[in-house]
Amino acid sequence: MIKALLLLLLAVPASATPWGDVQNRATAANLKPFALDLGGLLGGAAFHTGRSLGFPGFDVDVMFLTQFKPDRDNAILQNAAPKGFGLPLVQASVGLPFKIDVIGHGMTGQGAKVFGGGLRWGIIRSGPIVRIPSLAVSAFADKVTHTHFSAEHYSVNASASWQLPIIHPYAGVGYDVTKVKLGASTVPGLAGSSAWARGTRLTGGVDISPIPFFHVFAAYSLRHGQSGADLGLGFRF
Repeated sequence: MIKALLLLLLAVPASATPWGDVQNRATAANLKPFALDLGGLLGGAAFHTGRSLGFPGFDVDVMFLTQFKPDRDNAILQNAAPKGFGLPLVQASVGLPFKIDVIGHGMTGQGAKVFGGGLRWGIIRSGPIVRIPSLAVSAFADKVTHTHFSAEHYSVNASASWQLPIIHPYAGVGYDVTKVKLGASTVPGLAGSSAWARGTRLTGGVDISPIPFFHVFAAYSLRHGQSGADLGLGFRF
């Protein structure tokens, strides 16, 4: 399992970027589906557990968020090779009192900067003996700055996880709202154009802790009807 995950993590950066050839392919019609795909991808960072860290918990992760193919109306990415696209992120979470976690994440590269974060509140924080699931809700905001466009992303999420020995299954749902605005260097006549998109995510996966403080996670995500995967590894205490 761990070897397979590591191979997948190494493979994701070779996939297409989530912004493709936006400066040449953007149109008034495909800007909304482009925002939809980008928002669904950013929303994948919202959770890999339904359990709050607890004070003074800490979790640092490297994660890769992928979508296997773009929305059918996203012509900005439809002709990209390979068809799948992904986004790497580094994320840090800190546990505060009252079952609240503060989360921040970001990346720089591939012509863009991504930064954002949010808050998670653990409604129920179960232990290893009690078999009821942990439940949490969260809210995030993200900003993307690129040479040819900018984007804002907002999400609300609910997740559940089961604290079994070593293996911790989890599932959740999220709702993404994303705005994309084109810069001055895009297709003539479209500079300054913007579009809003809204979509729902469904995620199910497993977080595995084979040794103390170390964990890996993998999940299948349905992003506004398009299949994808969330993968990551990190240290948590």
